[in-house]
Amino acid sequence: MDLPDSIAAIGEQLGADREIVADPRLLNSADVFAAERQRLFLRPWVAVDHQSRIEEPGRYVRFEAATRSILLVRDAEGELRALRNVCIHAGYPVCEAEEGPADRLICPYHGWEFAADGRLVEPDLSARIDPARLRLASHPVYVRDGLIFVDLSKPAAATDEVEDISITPDIVPDWLPEANVTARSRYATNWNWKLALQFVRSSPHLFSHDPESDDFVVFGPLSLMSAQPNRAILVRVIPRSAAHTDIQIIRMAPPATPLENGPDRLAEALRQAGDAETVAEGAPLDRDFFSWYWSFMSAG
Repeated sequence: MDLPDSIAAIGEQLGADREIVADPRLLNSADVFAAERQRLFLRPWVAVDHQSRIEEPGRYVRFEAATRSILLVRDAEGELRALRNVCIHAGYPVCEAEEGPADRLICPYHGWEFAADGRLVEPDLSARIDPARLRLASHPVYVRDGLIFVDLSKPAAATDEVEDISITPDIVPDWLPEANVTARSRYATNWNWKLALQFVRSSPHLFSHDPESDDFVVFGPLSLMSAQPNRAILVRVIPRSAAHTDIQIIRMAPPATPLENGPDRLAEALRQAGDAETVAEGAPLDRDFFSWYWSFMSAG
């Protein structure tokens, strides 16, 4: 699809080295959001959780990313899969629970049943339709340093060789693969995702015990991690629509580390930040942000 004029104008202003005057439609237009979903949200790789979330064979967990619902499934043999949570019959979500057994993934709409590898089990239509078409869509999934990554940009294939994911080793703690997840929290906002991401990126103190820390490990366009010697926080920005974005944080710590019971600094900061207009005034999208943004949107 062609870029909306409000996005194209950003490229013209960057190219002419002019002051960036952003069109308000960048924060509320459905056309802009559709272009972002196509060109930016689906970039590989997105970090979605820690492997301890789904260690047990025969289980699934559900998560959302890039406006999509995905099932992380570990089958009985221990293989990890990322399946689109959309029934091939009528497009209804197959699983509505956050997690559950993966031996029978049954869509509640008309009872179509899928195996843990995404194959349609019931009804058996293989005599009339190519079996390759009778399965849930799937995406490449990869575990690195204990974190689970999914590539939403393409379908999974048995012959795919997953490229290594570059993570700066001196930033990621060596205990991360064996980490305990101490908390998962999710916060709903009425902000456009760009405001939410800028808010997160400009507020590293909310995720660190060190008030001077400004280091984030960035995974794709919408996930990043703050790491300290004895704590790490995975931060995910989840666009829901042009005017609604969720922020999810996953707190991790070395094994046997006591749970924290301190104040929720992010919740308080979100409450104080207020509505989208106030956030835009307090933490405006700057030239660096738009240069980053344009690098994705102009790539096609």
